[in-house]
Amino acid sequence: MRTLLRAPNWVGDVVMSLPALRALRASAPSDRLVVLCRPWVADLYRLLPEVDEVLVEDPAEHAGRAGLERLAAKLREARLDRAVLLPRSFVTAWTAFRAGFPERIGYRGELRSPLLTRAVPMRLSPGEHEVFRHLRLVEAAGARAEGPPDTSFPVEKELQRSARKLLDAAGGTGGPFAAAHVASFAHAAKRWSLARFGETFDALSERHGLSVVLLGSASEAAVNREAAAGARKARVLDLSGKSSLPEVLGVLSLASLFVGNDSGVSHLAGAAGTPTLVTFTSTDPDATRPWDGPRVDGRPARVAVARARPLCAPCRFRVCPIDARCQEELSVGSVLAAAERLLASRHEPSAPRAS
Repeated sequence: MRTLLRAPNWVGDVVMSLPALRALRASAPSDRLVVLCRPWVADLYRLLPEVDEVLVEDPAEHAGRAGLERLAAKLREARLDRAVLLPRSFVTAWTAFRAGFPERIGYRGELRSPLLTRAVPMRLSPGEHEVFRHLRLVEAAGARAEGPPDTSFPVEKELQRSARKLLDAAGGTGGPFAAAHVASFAHAAKRWSLARFGETFDALSERHGLSVVLLGSASEAAVNREAAAGARKARVLDLSGKSSLPEVLGVLSLASLFVGNDSGVSHLAGAAGTPTLVTFTSTDPDATRPWDGPRVDGRPARVAVARARPLCAPCRFRVCPIDARCQEELSVGSVLAAAERLLASRHEPSAPRAS
């Protein structure tokens, strides 16, 4: 059997769908597993030993009807037997249909059921983590997860060496450091106050001797500069636009702590096994926090959530239509208290991070 897994588009969703990918692989270890994904997450999938091949769906090359037909032709050439479609969009089902996969499995909705050979009903349970939504879909494809969900990414020693070189080229951390991601792609309502991030960085420096490494894309450089300017005492290195996602993973694996908004980088921090503190404002931590269930590597889960609880949250607005109270009511003190608990957890026994 040759299976195509159409991957989610965004980094956090990629991490939350890893247990589903691993269940597919474990259920048929001799099958060929091919991942179709967006270009910005392709290098993450290339790190996974469970994946035999990575195909890229490029928004520039495969836009519009003609572009989708080119993608369908590319998939036909791969001669695959079935497609498991994690995204719920009409376009993903249409492309699989046009590619002629004998078996096409995905969730119902978006008027796409006629394009699927197996349209799986979507069951939404309050408080359920996204990990389980992905797992239910691959169960419909015959896969069964054995043991706890595994959202970890392998971090090889070579990747850590590359990360150290990147940090040295930026001026060096001078010792232990906290990694941070203070932006939130196209979602201002998810972003905690940059000034309060700066205060948090200063407190981590004073109390624990931690410098701060800011992560992010080139488009997030202005946000990072503003956060760095708010830190009066902490040493801050800004890597925005200077690292690939695998290098970000390497940097995170070396950090003593991660602190940041609900974003793909926070999920990578959890996947790297780093003590991870996420500030939640408009989104729902029950559904989308970095996975904090039992880890297959035996290490304790080290994920904490800091949030205010106004009646209007979670709301999922990209821009707050009222007064951003979910951001304003989240204090530096509550974030630091969660950070203190995570830093104390570093002294618990753990397995080596690098494989």
